[in-house]
Amino acid sequence: MSSPNKPRHTILILLVACSLIFGATGLVLAKAGKRQMAAQDQMEAFQVYQQKCLSCHDSIADPESPGKTRDGWTIVVKYMNDHYVQLTDQQANQIINLLYAIRRGLEKEPG
Repeated sequence: MSSPNKPRHTILILLVACSLIFGATGLVLAKAGKRQMAAQDQMEAFQVYQQKCLSCHDSIADPESPGKTRDGWTIVVKYMNDHYVQLTDQQANQIINLLYAIRRGLEKEPG
């Protein structure tokens, strides 16, 4: 004999399953949007880097140089800002984040 609650349980299970599927899809799309935003931020940072850094530097690729942490890039950018080029705090942060992102995997983190 079939329970009168069985159709309700089936509907409830289907609703929960759909919610989980749509929720997971939303998370995936949100993460993709963040990556896309990060790419846009990186493009803007590269434009600042081109304007402020590439007038003197040919490239950041220096195989003889040891890797730098984010703190290391901060020191370099601060030095350049203090002595050679005028950067806003936002521009300095953009350049630091760009250099660290480009060279990630080659850098050694402290600790």
